[in-house]
Amino acid sequence: MSNESNFASGKSGAKFFHRKDLYLALVLVAFGAFVYNEAGKFPPAPAVLGDTLNADVFPKILVIILLFLTAIIPFEFKLTPEKIAKIDKDRNEKTLPITWITIFVLLTIVFLTDFLGAVLTMFVTCLIVPLVWGERNYVAVAIYAIVFPACVWFLFNQLLGLYFAPGLLEVFSR
Repeated sequence: MSNESNFASGKSGAKFFHRKDLYLALVLVAFGAFVYNEAGKFPPAPAVLGDTLNADVFPKILVIILLFLTAIIPFEFKLTPEKIAKIDKDRNEKTLPITWITIFVLLTIVFLTDFLGAVLTMFVTCLIVPLVWGERNYVAVAIYAIVFPACVWFLFNQLLGLYFAPGLLEVFSR
């Protein structure tokens, strides 16, 4: 086994790190920093949850784990050099159109979250995403789109006392 097998392929531009993985890691670090900052803005948890885990702690723990795992990504190719050629080959294949459609749909739904409110956002997501992905059992999709948001709302809003922004439903509740 030659010493060259410990490095990424010449096409990846990597010697000490894998260039594409480094770019991915930088995007994940930026996202993690944003989420960590946003988690600090959460309101205090209701008394029913006690003092053990505030609303901002759990996302911060997840972000710290994400950052730790992200730090490994650019150097992972040294741990598994035999897989780097397959990974690079897979990355050169064109991204499926459904991926871009899903990204667009989810970004649109996220953009409309303030207007729709939490429950309607869950409903729209549960309704549209399976249909975009090709699900044709409309009854199952409809049941899922109604039951899942209702269960989440009941658990968090009614049992745990967490406030869900009503959004568009506020107009109909008057």
